[in-house]
Amino acid sequence: PPGPKQQANDGSSTKMDHDMDFPAIATTREFVVKSKGVGAYVEVRETDLMSDVRRLLRDDLDDDQLPSPDFAFHINGVRISKKQEGRKSAFDILDQNASVELIARSDDMKEEACAKSDDALTTPSKRRRKRKNRGTTEPLANANTNEIENENENNNLSPRTSLDRSLDQRKEDAIMVVSTQHKILPAPKHSTGWDGRQWKLNAKSAYQQYKCKGACGEKCETRTRTYCACNPSWWMCQACHLRHCLLLLGDELVSEKNGDPIS
Repeated sequence: PPGPKQQANDGSSTKMDHDMDFPAIATTREFVVKSKGVGAYVEVRETDLMSDVRRLLRDDLDDDQLPSPDFAFHINGVRISKKQEGRKSAFDILDQNASVELIARSDDMKEEACAKSDDALTTPSKRRRKRKNRGTTEPLANANTNEIENENENNNLSPRTSLDRSLDQRKEDAIMVVSTQHKILPAPKHSTGWDGRQWKLNAKSAYQQYKCKGACGEKCETRTRTYCACNPSWWMCQACHLRHCLLLLGDELVSEKNGDPIS
């Protein structure tokens, strides 16, 4: 039988001791991002999420390399929220070969504000205002001629033209009234109805629904928990509320005697 020294020289025991002394090293990969038009990277591990990537970027990169202290990730042009950062794996993003760009959140807010201002310019009154202001500057030589032409046009206005302007103004006023005084609203939780002064909250279900009372004299079988702001005691679904508003926009109902729905 082999002696003690020969057993010690056997390679099996030495290899086992070597494996126990040197644990496996965690795999890391380079996570490349684009910031201010320039690339940068941090090393991520397999267990890192995008929220960890945010922390690593703040720790490893200089302040001038980040677009702002509060930045957002744009992955393939799509922005992800901070809640989504806590669920997305950094390795999954790398496996997809996705492009990642850092964008300042203030820039996103500016883009949203510009989009809202563009939408606001599409309202009828502002479109008319833009058309009215378009091309108002005229050469000085033609100023007197334009004034004479405008005066002649004003003198030749037909009664029908004045009536059209009056109807347009009435329609604008009606749209404003409907949008402010006839909004569709949900009833409070556990509500059973309106007693004329306040809501009665006796329902067992928090979102109890009731049969729609309809509009325009039409019967409706839809169950709902919404009402028009003009009359909280009148249950009204979205379809009936639309007909209710269309009637209010008609010429015969622009005056709005009391705002009660027509049943």
